[in-house]
Amino acid sequence: YPQLDRLINAQVAREADHVVAHCRFAADRIEELYDPPRPVQVIPHGNYREVFPNEVTRSQARQELGIEPNRFVYLFFGNARGYKGVEGLIDAFRAADVGDALLLLVLRKNERAVGLVAELEPRVAGDPSIMLATSTYFAADRFQYYLNAADVAVLPFTSVVTSGSAIQALDFGLPMILPRLGCLPELVDEEMGILYEAAAPGALEAALVEARGLDLAAARQAALRRSDGLGWDAIATRLIELYRGS
Repeated sequence: YPQLDRLINAQVAREADHVVAHCRFAADRIEELYDPPRPVQVIPHGNYREVFPNEVTRSQARQELGIEPNRFVYLFFGNARGYKGVEGLIDAFRAADVGDALLLLVLRKNERAVGLVAELEPRVAGDPSIMLATSTYFAADRFQYYLNAADVAVLPFTSVVTSGSAIQALDFGLPMILPRLGCLPELVDEEMGILYEAAAPGALEAALVEARGLDLAAARQAALRRSDGLGWDAIATRLIELYRGS
């Protein structure tokens, strides 16, 4: 019910003392769509460092998953939803000239797209260059194996505002390939990976190829620095000041 949804959002925006968004892009869209009486406050989403354990090494992670030590690994992880662009990622990966790289797909089965995993499984079955892991639930300590085994995270959203997956990848110092959509360009810059134009034909395929030439060590350090800047103490202080009217 998009019209009802927009009506309720507009009413909430008008009644709220403050509206908070995670990035400037989102704040501008809220002001454009809902016209709140005060400027929207931009306060970023914090990191997940205290939520997801990160104790295993790259070699331990790869041994656990059965991935060769020297293989280049692209990782997608997240809920199985249509807007995540997984189907397009599979096509782009197969079309790209990326040598013996591996595409690791970690998908949580989602009740809003119950048939997506079932559609993907036969598409990748028997392909030694694609590894698919699916579950209705992944324990928090399991993510460290997937993220530490990867060289680059690829989150090829077709529509997005914010992304918890992107923040989680930063927490693990994982370089990323992302579309230039929503809040993502404010979260990740070219030091941390590659931003591509989502609507440009062949852009994702080209980004996958470009990633093979990244300075991964430098990109990892940049990602960790960005995660450092998303600590909850500073974010909580800003929210407290807003609540107190400072």
